[in-house]
Amino acid sequence: MKFELEFFDEFITKECRKIKKSPPATIIPDFPKKRLLIEQEVERIKKSFTNHFFEIENESRMELFIQRHQAHIIRLADKVAMALDKKDSLSIKQISSGHTKPNLCKVLLQAFEDLLNYIEVHFTKYFDQDQKIPDAYAFISITEFQEKLEILNEIFLERKVESELTRIVLFPINQFVNVPEKRAITFRRLIFLKYLYKELVRLAGDKDSNYSEAVYSHLFYLNFNGFHFLHYASSKIKKEIELLPSLASQFEHLSLTIKQLNQAQVKPSYALKPNRGSLRDALTNWLEEEAHFIEKKRQLTLMIPPGGMKIDNESEFKVKTALSVSQLAYSIRLLKDSGIITNENKSDLIRFLLINDLVFSTPANW
Repeated sequence: MKFELEFFDEFITKECRKIKKSPPATIIPDFPKKRLLIEQEVERIKKSFTNHFFEIENESRMELFIQRHQAHIIRLADKVAMALDKKDSLSIKQISSGHTKPNLCKVLLQAFEDLLNYIEVHFTKYFDQDQKIPDAYAFISITEFQEKLEILNEIFLERKVESELTRIVLFPINQFVNVPEKRAITFRRLIFLKYLYKELVRLAGDKDSNYSEAVYSHLFYLNFNGFHFLHYASSKIKKEIELLPSLASQFEHLSLTIKQLNQAQVKPSYALKPNRGSLRDALTNWLEEEAHFIEKKRQLTLMIPPGGMKIDNESEFKVKTALSVSQLAYSIRLLKDSGIITNENKSDLIRFLLINDLVFSTPANW
């Protein structure tokens, strides 16, 4: 397979040697001609990539071909960016009329951006999202996210999102903006953060909804699988079940939550932490363990008679009454309606009566 970036290797080496020590305002000879050559080479490479796609039958070879060129384009872009200061890096897409060194560098960076976008769109299957983005675009993205972070902070404050959830949701963007030098910024990371921002803003557009609950639910769809959010979600559910009056109702609530979680949609190939298990699987495992514990606890509780009294398990003793089943049920309802029995959950009340051997027998003629 032919290596398609030789022109840019030679061009950058030659031009960088010429202009390395020259001041930024130095005029580049034959600037329009060089710009045209760069643009023509970009179009040639695009056509060559397409031809290779139809010529190479082996999937692994095609993947290697695309990713090899993707990585080299990024290295070339970083090499060119070294000739620009931060101020020029922020205006890559704005080329002035001057035929200067910064403008030639911008033309090259635009060409590399065009090629990377072409690969991402037309060869998505082979595009390596775990490659670092070029340094110049990383700097631009960080600057853009500084503004986006301010917008999100205003939205969360206006919609009265609790501080802990705000801190957890905005932490990845804060980290991206404030400590970018700790590791390379990958395409995958940048794509996730851009989509996260877009969705948080979109959800804020519904003024009638509970924004906190909408954000909480949507993070499962985005597979926001950080440990902090997993702990937040599990603590939230634990607080909900602790407010329920009985072990049976707690088990029922956990079972329903597991069902809803398993049926919830998750955006394919998205994750805050790509190398970590999914948020849904992690929380489901925790819920199942919690449900199993509560069910065991409930079974043990049912085996112990009220007051610790020992009852002969082989005894078939039953409370006998002359009331029919419907009359008995009506009597229990009167006791509840009058306030003598104050239990809210009717199912738990009936279950309690049955469990404690209050299985009422009625005469055969009823």
